[in-house]
Amino acid sequence: MIAEITGAIQSVKVLNELVKAARELKNFNELVAAVSEVNTKLMEAQSAALLAQERQSSFATRISELEKEIRELKNWDSEAKRYQLKEVAPGFFAYVLKPGMESGEPPHMLCANCFSKSQKTILQLAHGDKADGRYACYNCKVEKYIRNLKI
Repeated sequence: MIAEITGAIQSVKVLNELVKAARELKNFNELVAAVSEVNTKLMEAQSAALLAQERQSSFATRISELEKEIRELKNWDSEAKRYQLKEVAPGFFAYVLKPGMESGEPPHMLCANCFSKSQKTILQLAHGDKADGRYACYNCKVEKYIRNLKI
């Protein structure tokens, strides 16, 4: 972007010199050539300014995207701190709320696989029947029979 601005400034300087030189021309053909050159330099300067503006706009868009990503990561980080990994059945791990971090939420388990991908997916009873004891993550399709659930 600095190179484009420098180019635009140099074009304006050349334009100024050409205008001064045009005052001293006595021949009409030389005047027409000088005006043509002035127009060319003006178009080059305008082109450089437009290019710089486009680059600035793309940088602003990228900065906005990165700021949004940072906010999302910070939000996930604060949400993830509310949970701890726990073996809820032999060989089956899930993330459960830490004591005192409920914030009005009922006890629940989060899928460990989805949690590792920064996704909060609650494990659900597979068929809505507590007696069955099969829990499933409908996001990653994990399903586990848990006889003695320990939350």
